[in-house]
Amino acid sequence: MATDPFRPMREGPRLYVVLPLVMMAAAAASALYVLFLARPFINSLNAQLAERAAAWLFFGTAAAGGLGALGGLVIGLRVAGRIRGIAQRAEALTARVDGGAAPPAPKDEIGALDAAVGRLTLSMDRFVRDSDILSRLPEGMLLLGPAGDLLSFNTTAEVVLETSLERFRGTPLLSAQGLFPLADGNEQLARLLDDALLEERSLQLGEVSVVPATGREFLLEVTVQHREWRRDSTALILLFRDASEKRRIREEIRRADQLAFLGGMAARVAHEIRTPMATVRGLVELLQADLSEQDTTRRQYIDRVLQAVDRQDRLVEDMLTLSHPEPESLQPVNLRDLIDDVVRELPQDARLRVSGAPAASLATIPGDAFRLHEVFTNLIKNALEASPPSATVEARVESTDRGVVRVVVHNTGVGIPAEIRERIFQPFFTTKAKGTGLGLAIAKHIVDAHRGTLRVDSDGQTETTFTVELPTTQPTAAAAVVKSSHG
Repeated sequence: MATDPFRPMREGPRLYVVLPLVMMAAAAASALYVLFLARPFINSLNAQLAERAAAWLFFGTAAAGGLGALGGLVIGLRVAGRIRGIAQRAEALTARVDGGAAPPAPKDEIGALDAAVGRLTLSMDRFVRDSDILSRLPEGMLLLGPAGDLLSFNTTAEVVLETSLERFRGTPLLSAQGLFPLADGNEQLARLLDDALLEERSLQLGEVSVVPATGREFLLEVTVQHREWRRDSTALILLFRDASEKRRIREEIRRADQLAFLGGMAARVAHEIRTPMATVRGLVELLQADLSEQDTTRRQYIDRVLQAVDRQDRLVEDMLTLSHPEPESLQPVNLRDLIDDVVRELPQDARLRVSGAPAASLATIPGDAFRLHEVFTNLIKNALEASPPSATVEARVESTDRGVVRVVVHNTGVGIPAEIRERIFQPFFTTKAKGTGLGLAIAKHIVDAHRGTLRVDSDGQTETTFTVELPTTQPTAAAAVVKSSHG
């Protein structure tokens, strides 16, 4: 158990007094003992010699005592000086950690050392406790001294800022060599720290853009707290957390809301367009039937009109599918058979081949064959359209031990740059001159509606892989209830 450093202690004798007395007494006792042992020898001498011998022995005893006292004084002073030095260093360390003034230390050396060790032990206990608490904080923490220098930090701060902070310890936070150089665009943080010092209260600012010495910009939620530092100064505690992810999620939600609104509106418009388009197509086909076989010019015009109507009809169908990608019914679907059907319906292409597990060895998945047919048609057609004549396109079906069936559509010869990879599943995003930007978005929505995953991997230059994984199990009743409640 650590000694309470604030408990009043009884003063003890000084070392440079005690040691000379002890050594003098020891030397005198030793000389007297020698005199006692020499008594038979002295008694055997005549009176004159015995008197001289006794005088010499007493003189030697006094000299030994004096030398012992002198030696004790020298040793006592040296030991006392060393102990005082140790106590002063311990006091300085505890004052730095505790931030407060130490109580008056006892004047004797042992008492001063005992008090210093007690304060040091207590400070270490506090340090270990505070370090453990700080390391568990979900927020980054920077402790700034009265001069704005970085005194301490926690692990979360290094994780959030993605750099080691040890090299900034002891350096002013906003200096050119500090963690947040003022010249790098950290004026907003500097104003926040100045306001906290002037107003002498804790401040919380929603989001602050900072640029640490690494050069990468961060968006942080910052709180500044006061802390008394020794008797006449103030330290600041900077608490922060990364707000970039929060802003990204907020932007994603806003974009999703906009897309949902546009999707709903587009679906309603598409539904309204579909009926008159069917009427137009029927009337144009009647006109075509009334034309003679020799009227080739008008027949070409009508063919163009019908092609345009077909394109509009496909666009309407895509928009309706995008707004309602859920399967109409769940039936056992063998994905190898489905892929073979898709390939047979596409124009023959020497670049395309199907591989993987045969249909007989694959587990079926519960799904809507019509919807899934559209998914893999889109993926394979996109791969063929994007690939050069010398490339290869492979559709591979695999069985896994995770309760899913995987379909991989891999093409060589072209990749997808990283900057657009995350956007290719967004509706109406396309890099094709004539594309609608709905194919991959529809595929992603249908796979999600089947509780599956669709992801893309690419080296950005020479190859691209789309991977679809669909579960082999039926959705649980709870999931069906949730789905129906949201529907």
